[in-house]
Amino acid sequence: MSSGNSNRRLFLKGFSLIEALAAVTILGVGIAAVVSGLGAVTRAESRMRKIELMTRLAQHKFDELVATSSSMTAGAAQSGDFSDQNLPDYAWNCEITDTGITNLEAVTIKVTLTKDTSTSSPMAKVSTLLYVPPASTTSTTGGG
Repeated sequence: MSSGNSNRRLFLKGFSLIEALAAVTILGVGIAAVVSGLGAVTRAESRMRKIELMTRLAQHKFDELVATSSSMTAGAAQSGDFSDQNLPDYAWNCEITDTGITNLEAVTIKVTLTKDTSTSSPMAKVSTLLYVPPASTTSTTGGG
């Protein structure tokens, strides 16, 4: 074999500088896209955690209001925050509306973030129907 052919074979085995630059560029664009996607997933996961917490807070507040409030009547609106649970950034609002059916009220509790007032801020809502027993009007007579 002549030395010219062996030099030529060595030269044909490698990558050119342009091929290497193209490969690095494509790899860089791919990595940038993956990192951007991971950022979006992280933001979505954080938002879902907030919504899940807010839903649990709304359900807990509903249970508390039903257990402790004897006067849940239509038109009554209550609100507050969760400072007692060391969560002052979350606020709740309870709306009770008449359903048109005797002794049946629609109860909606909304939990929102107090610091984030944008239209895209997360919110959780718990809605249910609540039976309100009629006021007892019977009187006892003392016959003896």
